[in-house]
Order: sequence, then C-alpha cells, then structure tokens
Amino acid sequence: MVVDDESDVADLFRQRFRREVRQSVYVLHFAFSGEEALQQLEAEIQPELIVILSDINMPGMDGLALLREIKDRRPELPL
Repeated sequence: MVVDDESDVADLFRQRFRREVRQSVYVLHFAFSGEEALQQLEAEIQPELIVILSDINMPGMDGLALLREIKDRRPELPL
C-alpha cells in the first residue's frame, strides 16, 4: 500500500511496477490520506499487505501518526 496525499505518486508507482502488476507479481493499493489507509486496513485488504509506504507530511494524520495507529490496530503487521 502506498499512502500519499499527492495523486501523481500513485501514477509513478503504477508506471514503475506496471509489468509486475500485469504479471500478477504485485497488487498495488493506494490511499490518499492516513484516514483512508486505516479504512482500507479495516476492510481486510486482499491479498495480504506485505509493505506500507507512507508519506510523512500529509494533512490531517501524518505518516508517523499513521504508522503508530497501524501498530496499535494490527500488531501482527510488520512495520
């Protein structure tokens, strides 16, 4: 999952990993705020997440607060 308030970041990841996505090596999930990322986590994203990349400076919940919240809610998820 990539969490960033700038939509062009999602486009960059889609472009960089387009071959891997097409070959079903990776499934990319995007959230445009910390709150949206938490909502997606609550919805039990499939396939299971293996990494969360987060912007630090975002309006509302910043990336560090997001990581703390994820650790509290999903302690089994490696951070």
